Amino acid sequence: MFDPAAIRVRRFDNGLTLLTERITTVRSASVGVWVKRGSRDELPEQNGVAHFVEHMLFKGTADRSPRQIAFEIDSMGGNVDAFTAHELSGYYAQALDERLPEAFGLLADLTTGPCFDPQEIDRERGVILEEIAGAEDDPEDVLFEAFQRRFWHGHSLGRPILGTPETVSRFGRDDLCDWMNDIGGSDMVVSAAGNIDHDAVADLVAERLGALPAGKPRLARTEPSITPHVQTIKRDVEQVQLYVAGPGPALRDDDRFAAYLLNTLLGGGVSSRLFQTIREEHGLVYNVYSSVASYSDTGYVWIGAAMRPQSADVVLDLIEVELQRLCDEPLQEEELARTKDQVKAGLMLSLEQTFGRMANLARQEIGFGRTFSLDEILESIDGVGVEDIRRCAQRLFAGPLSAGCVGGSDAVEALQKSLDEHPRFG
Repeated sequence: MFDPAAIRVRRFDNGLTLLTERITTVRSASVGVWVKRGSRDELPEQNGVAHFVEHMLFKGTADRSPRQIAFEIDSMGGNVDAFTAHELSGYYAQALDERLPEAFGLLADLTTGPCFDPQEIDRERGVILEEIAGAEDDPEDVLFEAFQRRFWHGHSLGRPILGTPETVSRFGRDDLCDWMNDIGGSDMVVSAAGNIDHDAVADLVAERLGALPAGKPRLARTEPSITPHVQTIKRDVEQVQLYVAGPGPALRDDDRFAAYLLNTLLGGGVSSRLFQTIREEHGLVYNVYSSVASYSDTGYVWIGAAMRPQSADVVLDLIEVELQRLCDEPLQEEELARTKDQVKAGLMLSLEQTFGRMANLARQEIGFGRTFSLDEILESIDGVGVEDIRRCAQRLFAGPLSAGCVGGSDAVEALQKSLDEHPRFG
């Protein structure tokens, strides 16, 4: 099913990289144009411009009106979408294999020929401001943005991907053009997976993107320092949203597989320790979870939960107990084996669809400059031992941790006192 020989790579003279994976057992294909720049690469006054550009690429090119783009997307019977992240942006399409040339042609036009019509910019500005307002109405989003801002204080990673109402309100056509004009072939990775022919895709890429200039160097990325902290935010809400967070491994860190397994057994599903203890045994939350995020030079582990105000102190204590257990007590081999099976199953299921395979090719190329076979990844997961998990837990959780909450006035004042008095936080 996963054949390394089916993956082929071509590197163009302008720095663009193409990766394809041929899968003959399907009749569909996915293709993406990935840009190695994201919100992290913006200047402070540009905060949100990459996300604004993402919106505007669908609002007309020299060859297509916004209406034509919308109708063309639907007529292919597939899906065309985009996203902006901290360190990259992605534009991708899923379609029947016979429609791949049309799908790629549309992506190429969107990413190289946006017209940035001023009237469309003003209309889309309103859409983005509504998107920001929607995030402000969600306590979990408010808390997560506040966490990043404090965790990476003063660094571009701590700024919101969406931008702020102030920056978004200022952007004009020149701002969007300046961002796009810096992007060239050296910033781009094209990946495709499905019932495709590598040479045919390479011809499409050469025709549409092969003559692009290499592009201007992006701003040098500086490694952020991590700021342990305690913060509380008062909102008129029924529940308390709580987080506990600490440093996580960078993308190429040798501990990354141990950290992924650690995260899964801590809060990665209904069998995880946090879920079983806090929800199933104590009935204090509807959901509690953990996640790990890795960037080129830093990362974090995040634990989130929502509960009634009277339960907040107990939930906080139970989280701390589970973190200390991971630092002090070796796992049982049976628990580690079950966690490995869960991680491996999730990985393999994510690669069942052409989109997962296409995205995997691009992310490996951008993050590591090479592709890894499934067997290599599975061997790395299997190579993590009980002591690796405990050592990783001590590395991530033994030092000062960050914590915060959103809730009603009385609730957050009480929790602030508990957090301030706790030796592990701030």
